Amino acid sequence: MIWGYDDKIIFFKKLIAENKLAQAYLLYGEPEIGKFTFAKQIAVLLETTDENFERPLIDTLIFDIPESETLGIDKILEAENFLYQKPLIGKRKTLIINNAHTLTKESQAALLKIIEEPPEKALIFFIGNDQRDLLETLLSRLEKIYFPTLSSLKIQEGLMNLYHMSKEKASQIAQKSFGRMGRAINLLNKKTSASSEEDIENYLSNLIFKLYSQNLQKNYFLLKFLLEKEMLIKRYKRYNLNIKLQKKAIDLMLKKYGAI
Repeated sequence: MIWGYDDKIIFFKKLIAENKLAQAYLLYGEPEIGKFTFAKQIAVLLETTDENFERPLIDTLIFDIPESETLGIDKILEAENFLYQKPLIGKRKTLIINNAHTLTKESQAALLKIIEEPPEKALIFFIGNDQRDLLETLLSRLEKIYFPTLSSLKIQEGLMNLYHMSKEKASQIAQKSFGRMGRAINLLNKKTSASSEEDIENYLSNLIFKLYSQNLQKNYFLLKFLLEKEMLIKRYKRYNLNIKLQKKAIDLMLKKYGAI
């Protein structure tokens, strides 16, 4: 379920009702804020009036490639064949590409060709953290929708509303979410590791919250470094990471900024 972006849901509902959807969109913004979930929700709206339905999407093809891999031309050929078919029950044949940075240059070129000569009922969503994830030639053909982070209060309200949490617990998680509803949900669902030595993500999460609570302005650049580090570790977590070396690099940065 989407939380905090009602204005965008209303906007897309209006486009659907008036049959004014563009051929392709880039939904971009920080990680873990709900862009991928949002795209899937729009696909739901195109297939049914029941926004809470649970059956598989029929007229939607989703590529959710792990962030450490690449989305090659073979998948785009599959997508092209899919997009040129007529919708079975929905208003569009929808392609959702999560982690747009995984697209190879060849894949982006092939998608550009599809968008330049689009099937009548095709809709493509690219999901990325930054506009720079895509080549300029492809980017220029996309409608761009920016997803900002949410306030801690908005995250808190979402947790209380969706998960029936106490105000106190919701507030604690919201403060650690940094405006990202997906991060808040991950923190809520995450099992506590027996040792931070065994869980670099948990170690980083606790460290980020500690520095954030101390002095946001003073620790700004350090927090930026740690958040980027956290994102990269999540992106490449399928590979074996040397936890001690990762923590050593982080500790060196902490010393450089006088945090320890």
